[in-house]
Amino acid sequence: MEKMHRKYGPIVRINPRELHIQDPHYYSTIYTGSTRKVNKDALSVGAFDVPTSTAATIDHNHHRARRSYLSSYFSKRSLSQLEPIIHERIGKLCGRLEEAMQQGEVISLDGAFSALTADIITLRFYGQHSDYLSIKNFRFVVRDAFIGLSQVYHMGRLLPLIANLLKHLPIPIIRMIMPSVADLLNLREEIKHNAAGTLKAKNTIDFKSVIVGSLADHTIPAEERTFDRMVDEGIVIIFAGTETTSRALSVTFFYLLSNESLLKRLRDELDTLPSTQDNAYSLTQLEALPFLAAVIQEGLRLSFGPVSRMPRVSPHDALQYKDYVIPPGTPVSQSAYFVHTDPSIYPDPHTFDPDRWIRAAQEGVVLDKYIANFTKGRRQCLGINMSYTELYLTIARIVRSFTLELHDTTKDDIDIYHARIVGFPRQVKGQKEAHGEVQVKVTGKIVAK
Repeated sequence: MEKMHRKYGPIVRINPRELHIQDPHYYSTIYTGSTRKVNKDALSVGAFDVPTSTAATIDHNHHRARRSYLSSYFSKRSLSQLEPIIHERIGKLCGRLEEAMQQGEVISLDGAFSALTADIITLRFYGQHSDYLSIKNFRFVVRDAFIGLSQVYHMGRLLPLIANLLKHLPIPIIRMIMPSVADLLNLREEIKHNAAGTLKAKNTIDFKSVIVGSLADHTIPAEERTFDRMVDEGIVIIFAGTETTSRALSVTFFYLLSNESLLKRLRDELDTLPSTQDNAYSLTQLEALPFLAAVIQEGLRLSFGPVSRMPRVSPHDALQYKDYVIPPGTPVSQSAYFVHTDPSIYPDPHTFDPDRWIRAAQEGVVLDKYIANFTKGRRQCLGINMSYTELYLTIARIVRSFTLELHDTTKDDIDIYHARIVGFPRQVKGQKEAHGEVQVKVTGKIVAK
């Protein structure tokens, strides 16, 4: 698409149905809709094979109703009550880092952060975490399933019927034909098992505090609280709650560990906070630190989140882009990658520069509106507040507690060359393939002052 835009301009027809617009100032028009209805494109939601999930709901009004069942579980107020449990899981991760330090082991930050975020989101969904952080190599069903989904994403999007047929075959047969699909089905089975366990235990837990409880609530329509719909929601929520944040954490640490002066500035800022046990600072304390906030925004920008197209449809109203009138019913998209790398918004866009956020704030420029990891508008990712909470608490605690150094990791491992939901790296010369992970050695533990 980048080549097409260079040749034909900011608006191109990328297939007989869909337009792609490369203009960060128009992103909010596509995705927020202001007062108009915004539908999803019916042909873009089949890749995940979760037809009854909120994320795959096409109609604007139906989506709004389904989202309302879930939104309170991701509010800032709700997450403040969850903060001690998030700290407990980060403490578990710190224990794994200390263990790696003592044994001289290399650790995959992508794997470790995926286990952390998956533990937190499964806790929110089922009422208890899956303790993926205890798995030795951080290879677990959610991570394997996401990797599997990325490998079949385009096939599922173009040929959703095949993806639907495959899931009805026995898993051992599917594993021989297409292992990546088998990994997805393994996750579906785990979600079924765990959700059923939560339903069975509803009289012994705070049932209203977990998402499974919301989706089984008798006050919502019967067709909205089927077990199959609960499983569909589980797949989307657990994927979304795991990978976007974990990759943002890994990318942020890559850039911090590549630039000692930035890392020192961040540690110095954290040192201005009153000492606390295990460096477990509160979110309120951390949100007041301008350089930490800038580091997080820049890490989000260069981790991109989902980079594949997510077209929206204005069903009743024509859209106007410059001199072009876009008829109602036309799918229109814009990839977050193009928003985050537009030099008119972010000069020298491929450079990790937290100070751009400091300068913008001083000049009264609101750069936040050009962060598209979570999209925008009424279909914005439900978990945005949870993601920011995890980013603040995790980065601060690890930076203040450990010294790390990169191991066998270069910028080739985080630069995007292939779009399969999220971005993947190119093959590195001299290697069979780019591992695409940020690997580190833990070189020391910082003694609290």
